[in-house]
Amino acid sequence: MRNGQLKPGYNVQTGTEGQFIIGVSLHQRACDPGCLIPHLQHLREHGVKPEKIIADSGYGSE
Repeated sequence: MRNGQLKPGYNVQTGTEGQFIIGVSLHQRACDPGCLIPHLQHLREHGVKPEKIIADSGYGSE
């Protein structure tokens, strides 16, 4: 960032459905946009196949 601020080295993604946590994944990226697809792949590898995906605008910023 070059402004004296530290950026996190990891990013935790959490998937929920009906107010229950259905999956969590950890990524070695500081921001969200590059984490959505790997998180969805992680969910599918563990048998979770969401019908609808809702994410905030931060995922489309790149």
